Amino acid sequence: MSEIVVESMAVDESALEFEVDYSRDLRRFFDASTFSVSYDVDIADVPRGVLTIPVLAQVCPVAWATDSTVVVDTVDESFAESLGAVRETLQRMYPAFVGDGELRAGEITASGAEPGEFERSAQLFSGGADSLATYVRHREADPALVAIQGWVVGVDEDERWQRAMSHVDRFAEREGCDTHGITANISSFLDHTMLNVHYKHHTDGGWYSGVGHGLGLLGVCAPLAYSQGYGVIHVGSTHWDGFELDSVTWPGRGSPWGSHPAIDDNVRWAGTRGHHDAYEITRQDKLELLADYARETGEPFVIRTCTYDDAGGNCNRCEKCVRTATGLMLAGVDPNDFGYRVDEDWYDYVIERFEANDWALDEHVRYYWEDIQSHLPPERPLPDERAEEFVAWLADNDFADNVERSTQPTWVRLARIGARNAPYEIYEYLYPIYDRVRPDPYS
Repeated sequence: MSEIVVESMAVDESALEFEVDYSRDLRRFFDASTFSVSYDVDIADVPRGVLTIPVLAQVCPVAWATDSTVVVDTVDESFAESLGAVRETLQRMYPAFVGDGELRAGEITASGAEPGEFERSAQLFSGGADSLATYVRHREADPALVAIQGWVVGVDEDERWQRAMSHVDRFAEREGCDTHGITANISSFLDHTMLNVHYKHHTDGGWYSGVGHGLGLLGVCAPLAYSQGYGVIHVGSTHWDGFELDSVTWPGRGSPWGSHPAIDDNVRWAGTRGHHDAYEITRQDKLELLADYARETGEPFVIRTCTYDDAGGNCNRCEKCVRTATGLMLAGVDPNDFGYRVDEDWYDYVIERFEANDWALDEHVRYYWEDIQSHLPPERPLPDERAEEFVAWLADNDFADNVERSTQPTWVRLARIGARNAPYEIYEYLYPIYDRVRPDPYS
């Protein structure tokens, strides 16, 4: 059986570095042999069984997809047990490729504290609608806001990360809560491009979105949570109960996604448990919650939803920016007060983009727009006649048509199939060429 071996772990006050080896047939799924994580607190006294969690949270899903064995010298008992429940969920979601795999630890250390026993709380926080809604729902418990560099913002994008963290810090200052920044080479440790070649056709997102990020991001937080006494780490939901798509079927409700109650709620270790938050409400419900909170406090705040704006704000041109601004308008607030720019020309811009099918919607995004449609007509008055005309168009638009016309070019599909089936020596040479010339899905 193929193996992924955590050969060594180095601890230096606030940083971890793991050396990882893997069988030759697994080389295609790794971009590096070193996984590194750094924190803004001292983790030197955290038990070794908890310190190994960040790297195990990245490699175990790869092992399950390839029927491989993960070898490590020590692991926390509660986390080792939780991996079985997470694997079973992913097996139900993706029976076509998630198998058993195995974790072989030299020592399984007693947790000492029961998961959830620590009194304080934290949450993953990006400043987007999902994480802001989770904060509003749990603000009485004063959760610390945890931002992670290394997935959406790369570990080498320091200026971009500083802009993102300044946004987190501004919101934290407004609310009077603590923040933490974690840096982990998530996107450069695993070869996400190659994982997507092999498995993306089974998912509605890339490897990390569709399979790995619930376990992966929570796992990175383990040493921080233990050192600071965080008994629960909330993860804002992306989807909601009843998020069912025709193209996806698995035993249970919802579309397969790497963060889900059946995943996040099962991730646990000494003193801490994960919690998938707000799965019972839709994205538009969240925007209405945020609008109510802004009215309650009398102070709007920036909602940062855009991943394409290098200035650290919102580009106001991409589909996600437009969708969020639309939802805020329907919730009865001015999107311009929340970090967006909506003027008279904006309405024509949006309609033209959809009618020209410039935004290649997938089934997930279609469902978000249909959620907005389900909340029509709005309960609060619209700002002007132009907004009323736009909402009338919105109510009648068939977003399924935008998905049907967003097909991938034939040569891209063939290249993906060829890369999946080629011998390692061939696609190790050819795939970087394909990766450079493939179409940009966001252009």
